[in-house]
Amino acid sequence: MKIKIRRILAIAFFLWLGSLLTVFYGVQKPAFLQVASGLGATAGTVLVTLVVLADAAGLGSWIIERLRLLELQAGERLVLGSGLGLALFGLAGFGLALIDLAKPVVLLVLLGGLLVWLIWRGQLRTRREDLKELIRDWKETILATPVWVRAAIALAILLTFLLALAPPVEAFDALLYHLTVPALWLRDGGLRLVDIPHYWFPSLIEGIFVWPMALGSDTAPQLVHFSFGLLTALLLWDWARRLWGHRVARWTLALLLTMPSLLWLAAWAYTDLALSFFALAVLYTVWKWKETSDPGWLFLGGAMAGFAMGVKYTSFPVPLTGVLLILVWGRRTRAGLLGVLQFSGLALLVALPWYLRNYLWTGNPVYPFFFGGPFWDAFRERMYAGTGTGIGWNLGELLLLPLTVTLGYRDQNYYDGRIGPFFVILIPVALWTLWRARRESSSRQHALLAVTSFAALNSIVWVIGVVQTDHLWQSRLLFPGLLPIVLVMAIGVETLEQLDTPVLKISFVVSVLMGLMVSATLLDFGLQVAYRNPILVAVGAETRQSYMARIQPGYAGALELVGQTPADAYIYFLYEPRSYGMPRRVQPDPINDNLLHSLYVYGNSDAAVAAWRAQGYTHILIYRPWLDIDLKAQPQLPAQLEQVMNSLRLMGRTASGDYELYQILPP
Repeated sequence: MKIKIRRILAIAFFLWLGSLLTVFYGVQKPAFLQVASGLGATAGTVLVTLVVLADAAGLGSWIIERLRLLELQAGERLVLGSGLGLALFGLAGFGLALIDLAKPVVLLVLLGGLLVWLIWRGQLRTRREDLKELIRDWKETILATPVWVRAAIALAILLTFLLALAPPVEAFDALLYHLTVPALWLRDGGLRLVDIPHYWFPSLIEGIFVWPMALGSDTAPQLVHFSFGLLTALLLWDWARRLWGHRVARWTLALLLTMPSLLWLAAWAYTDLALSFFALAVLYTVWKWKETSDPGWLFLGGAMAGFAMGVKYTSFPVPLTGVLLILVWGRRTRAGLLGVLQFSGLALLVALPWYLRNYLWTGNPVYPFFFGGPFWDAFRERMYAGTGTGIGWNLGELLLLPLTVTLGYRDQNYYDGRIGPFFVILIPVALWTLWRARRESSSRQHALLAVTSFAALNSIVWVIGVVQTDHLWQSRLLFPGLLPIVLVMAIGVETLEQLDTPVLKISFVVSVLMGLMVSATLLDFGLQVAYRNPILVAVGAETRQSYMARIQPGYAGALELVGQTPADAYIYFLYEPRSYGMPRRVQPDPINDNLLHSLYVYGNSDAAVAAWRAQGYTHILIYRPWLDIDLKAQPQLPAQLEQVMNSLRLMGRTASGDYELYQILPP
């Protein structure tokens, strides 16, 4: 057969094969083809996260290498460098969004260019060697760890990772501002004078979220927060291992697993674990300065303190603790005073962008607190503060506070307010450990002083808050101080063997109870993850809308109601603080005071509605359950609301009746 004929027949058979397979699979529609887009989206999310993490680790570690720190180990360089690099990505993300350059093409060029530069400079190869050394140390700890702890660590990481792949529809504060703020930056091409106080909170982590969100993934921010959780655990483990050995390091990890909320928070697009990492990094670097007398460690610690100040306003105990430790260890010497100036000066410089932004836009560097500003007045200050709603200086309440926090029934949020029982159980053990510390080496004493002083200061600030207002009754605000104190408790657990008797092996009892607690925590978390079944969404077998309707039917209904309005609608929310994902221009109710504040400012219902019209609002969305609470608490509100309703026309409500959409009638 001639070559030409063979070619024609081969091409014909190829076309025949292709057409038959296309028709067959077009009719049969195998599951793989149906989920291909979902798998592609998930793969893209993971890839973007990995590239950001690789670039951050390479860049941050390269900067740390330039400091030429004394006694710098590979694990320290990798963990601290990753956190440093992510913080720089946060500043860069905010800066690019500010000048409207956070575009996919620009970000891809920057990510790719930085990756190429790191490869060219050999940084990724060096980081791979650092990772290998870290893994070798990790294996030594694992070999000294009971099987149940190994299994629990692996299962916790797997379950948290799976939950982090779910659409971000459940975490309240993510929908309120952690995702909303970067989404507004990207939508508006920069900053706008927005009537959302949380918009002006320090936004370093939201700056990191800009990168994946501009590239089309709002799930990747959850993986970023998960990464901060891993970095925090690794740094705490490494510190424990270096000073007390692998047995204390394993108990440190086991105690972290007894905190149910830790896993939930790690899977959400929050910022608490990022603040926990930077706080721990400050304690660690200041301790390293004490051990080495190398001022470079204070330089790094000052930067970490500044990054902490860029995460939350409530971070001020972090730099304050650093300054106090430097003063105590510097013993008022010239080197100590210079250390304070270096540490605090760099911290303020690194934190400056957020406070300067607020001053330029609102005239208040810590907007809306202390000095007020646009959209803020005495009424809103009272509403936000909730002064007088706390526990007050009731001695009984204060003494029971550790137990009350542990039980979690008063927390503002259920899932992110459970710290587990072992913090209270091990208080005597922790106190015993601190008492015995006077016989420890100076390195151990300094480490214990660092973590204990910060935990105490952070707790005092939190207690003062809950004394004044129940708005601050959120146990997750304790996490930056609770996580380091786990180190003290782990040392105590390890020394419990000294209390063992032939009749009662108390160390064995504690170990068994801790194992049961961790098992119960992981079983509960596993069942919750299984119920949500994020794998279905991750592989594309369930749509995002279907997942939201199943897990958050109320908010899904609100999105649907808002989506039914005209494209040019401008919707005023009453008692709904969240606005992420809303398909129309909206004004959320971030502190649930829009209605009461309007009545306060404009004097009566008719004037309030007239003001809404004048500001361009066309519709009102009401969340009824929270409105009903105010109707019971405010005697004059029912009559005022009735007058407001005379100027509105009902357009629809959700199936549950929780949300109602109204059109504002013309005058």
